[in-house]
Amino acid sequence: MAHVEQRSYCKSLFEGKIEEDIVFPFPHLQGEERESLNMVIDSVAKFCRDKIKPDVIDREKRIPQEVMKGLSELGLMGMVIPEAYGGFSLSQRGYCRVIEELSKTSASVAVTVGGHQSIGLKGILLYGTEDQKKKYLPRLASGEWIAAFCLTEPGAGSDAQSQKTTAVRKGDHYILNGSKQWVTNGGIADLYTVFAQTEVLVKGAKKNRISALIVTRDLDGITIGPEEKKMGIRGSSTTPVIFENVKVPVENLLGQEGNGFKTAMEILNSGRLGLASGCVGAARTMIQSSLSHAGEREQFGKKISEFEMIREKIARMTVNTYAMESVTYMTAGLVDRGDVDFSMESAVSKVFCTERLWELINDALQIMGGNGYMEEYPHERFLRDSRINMIFEGTNEILRLFIALSGLQRPGEVLKEVAKAIQDPLHNFGQLADYAVKKITSLAGDRITLAEHLLEDEYSRVEEYTRHLSEVAEKVIRRYKKKIVEKEFVLERIAEMVMDLYVMTCVISRVSSAIKEKGADKASDEINICRTFCNFAWRRVRKNSRMIDRNDDEILTAVSGKTIEKGAYPF
Repeated sequence: MAHVEQRSYCKSLFEGKIEEDIVFPFPHLQGEERESLNMVIDSVAKFCRDKIKPDVIDREKRIPQEVMKGLSELGLMGMVIPEAYGGFSLSQRGYCRVIEELSKTSASVAVTVGGHQSIGLKGILLYGTEDQKKKYLPRLASGEWIAAFCLTEPGAGSDAQSQKTTAVRKGDHYILNGSKQWVTNGGIADLYTVFAQTEVLVKGAKKNRISALIVTRDLDGITIGPEEKKMGIRGSSTTPVIFENVKVPVENLLGQEGNGFKTAMEILNSGRLGLASGCVGAARTMIQSSLSHAGEREQFGKKISEFEMIREKIARMTVNTYAMESVTYMTAGLVDRGDVDFSMESAVSKVFCTERLWELINDALQIMGGNGYMEEYPHERFLRDSRINMIFEGTNEILRLFIALSGLQRPGEVLKEVAKAIQDPLHNFGQLADYAVKKITSLAGDRITLAEHLLEDEYSRVEEYTRHLSEVAEKVIRRYKKKIVEKEFVLERIAEMVMDLYVMTCVISRVSSAIKEKGADKASDEINICRTFCNFAWRRVRKNSRMIDRNDDEILTAVSGKTIEKGAYPF
């Protein structure tokens, strides 16, 4: 049976298509599920207020045992695990909402819970056998066991395929050797999802391919290194984990042998949404804290919240947080649907939210003035905690390459087929005719029909610049061919175009739902936010589109080359 590729909203943009039924209406939780989640959130919020002391956690560099016990008692260690295995069976949207709530108070706690569920045990949920699920998930759901994800090595960060850890098959065991670094929950975990090179047959020849293994802490030969001294998320456990001749039973193989890289990528796809939702929670706290200060602090005879430059920051923080929420929960809704490819949308959510949060905290700290720099206020801690977000679970640079190259893949295949058909046009007339029809159709462009008409100015920009993106995609493939993978200046601009187009769509969809539900008058504040965000976003898209041809790439390459050659600032 032929593999049917799932649809993706973002990937379709590269072909000039707007698959609006994927993103309209906005996927709000409804009815009983919404009410149940609200009760959970109320319990989590109360627990955070009463039991979690973020400054103490940051200062003592650990999460107290009573907090971990409380998280388990609330069921928060098994949110994504099905009820059949002792979990909560929460949807992706529900899970993201809980991580958001935890992140309002403590990034260390949110990262610990997220490291356990988003990535630590996710492989068992996705690829585990029934026996593996029955054996491990109940303990993980109850919080009796904590899970960790072991992928990164000293010599293998973004380039995960170059790792050196090996698992050699010996009878009914794998002999595991190697070391992993920067393992979240490394010092407290009882179960590790470990990725290692294994020998597999590929077309009759032996090749090294990555496989995933379930490794429990009670096995001989596992050494946990010292806790890392970190800039932020200091209460979370981050350690090296070393494996020396660890005998892992063959039944602990997770998924197919040699399929571990795909397993890791699938785990990270959904894990990135936990990060995005954590950014939303942190943003909410920063806005609230800054507003309290701006409404009380007086300078030159009036409150600083009355000054336009402060108001500009507050507006930017509000608009960007709304956009962060929109893209996060739209993408979480795509995960819950189960019938679409959300890999690119998840990457967009992670990049967009982590970078907007970093900018937002900078604005929030600036509003606070000197107070924001002091430890008695939360801003300096939130600043330190948020910096790692742009690095782990895929650096934002790598994810930009992933976004651009994944999207260019389909147009590239089409152009390759057309180039082949041109060599024998008489025999391939049908294929060429199909391409011509699609080309003419793309020039006319897809239309958005499911958004509210009040937002026509905004959604018409999505239509217009989707056509631009399609033209840019075809242009760069023709221009650079296979070398496009090396053209990172170009790929970054394409990724930026896609990110802005997708987030614009998410905001338009959410505000359209608000207009339908409340009417235009009661949704006027959200309409203003939509217009503000989209006005900034489409101008960025236009700029990146134009810079495909008009840029300073050669000069930047020359300047960086001289600095690298000298090994220091060259002047």
